[in-house]
Amino acid sequence: MDTSYEIQPDEIEILIVEDSPTQAERLRRLIQSMRYGARVAANGQLALDAIRERKPHLVLSDIVMPEMDGYALCRAIKADPELREIPVILVTSLMDPKDIIRGIECGADNFIRKPYAEDYLLNRIGHMLMNQKLRKNQNMEIGIALYLGDQKHFINAERQQILDLLISTYEQAVQVNSELQARERQVIELNMRLAHHAGELETINREIALKNLELAEASRMKSAFIANMSHELRTPLNAIIGFTGALLMKLPGPLTAEQDKQLNTIRTSARHLLSLINDILDVAKIEAGKVTLELETVQCQHLVNDVVDTLRPLALQKGLGLEVELAGDAIVLETDRRALTQILLNLANNAIKFTEAGTVKVALTKRAGDGHDIIEFSVADSGAGIREEDQAKLFQAFSQLDSTSTRHAEGAGLGLYLCQNLANLIGGSLFFNSDFGHGSTFTLALPQRSAA
Repeated sequence: MDTSYEIQPDEIEILIVEDSPTQAERLRRLIQSMRYGARVAANGQLALDAIRERKPHLVLSDIVMPEMDGYALCRAIKADPELREIPVILVTSLMDPKDIIRGIECGADNFIRKPYAEDYLLNRIGHMLMNQKLRKNQNMEIGIALYLGDQKHFINAERQQILDLLISTYEQAVQVNSELQARERQVIELNMRLAHHAGELETINREIALKNLELAEASRMKSAFIANMSHELRTPLNAIIGFTGALLMKLPGPLTAEQDKQLNTIRTSARHLLSLINDILDVAKIEAGKVTLELETVQCQHLVNDVVDTLRPLALQKGLGLEVELAGDAIVLETDRRALTQILLNLANNAIKFTEAGTVKVALTKRAGDGHDIIEFSVADSGAGIREEDQAKLFQAFSQLDSTSTRHAEGAGLGLYLCQNLANLIGGSLFFNSDFGHGSTFTLALPQRSAA
């Protein structure tokens, strides 16, 4: 190469015209990494002022800017005899052939496509700086008229300038084509991977469908087993409870004190076992979706009194007070009596079971809700309460909390799980609050529906 056209970076200054501070700083650092000097202007008008103050060796300008865009800036530079020799590189996306024509019309020396590779940008800057000397003695102008998109364009530029611009455009078109080919290869690879994954997913789906059939069959067999075993166990248990009751009534003859004690133990154990079997069967029916509600008109005060009367002997046996607090006006609900009774029995029975001293209170209240009244059945106890870390698992099936209030209690851990499911079935919600060491309160809230 002719050394007369070589450039010394330390003697070169480039003006960056960019309205984005982030992009401008990136370009400034990149250009200074080659030991070029760099200045920055935020728009075309400020760039013109900077150029007239001190002429740069090259202008690198974005096209889309406020006040004066890159085309207008380039046109103003090339129209000024004092400035027209300054090479102008426009940064553009080159999305339309008209972009190239507009660049040639305004006298641009080169294009850089967005997004650009830094090494390519530096190479084009070096190329333009070396060509600057070549163009100084070739000032003969040519004029060309052409039509593009039904619009006439007139190009008045130096031959070397047009050649540089078209070569740079072609180079970037080749670069774009290479990028597109690389992306096409990536797309093909991704499609192959997707096809492979689709095949794996189809296999997995078939396995899942097979497992679902197996689970459905296992669920059916479980339901049949539970129904059959509950019947087989209930019959002898009811017989044991019946015959034990008859013996305790001394119908066959008198009993000794030890016989009376042993028979009471047998009857209590049989009733406990029967209660567990009933809970398991009810849970199985709920989970299988085979529970049918029988709605009827329920007088809530009467139902609460019946529940309390049923459990009062158990409370007296433990020396606990069993209080009732009922709303003054009669409260009537359209609901399933058996489900509501079972919920209240389980809640009150739990309260008595887990309270060693003090009182259990069953309350019935009414409060205003959104659009309808809310009926609340609450059961409060003075037991040990529930630890905060145990509260999250309280309504889980087969969950027994290992705390002071439950350590000696019997049961399979199905009571509250069953209550919550029954509450959901009858359109209510079950919630609680507990203060460890001071007791708990469980509340069943039901929306009141109009009765007769």
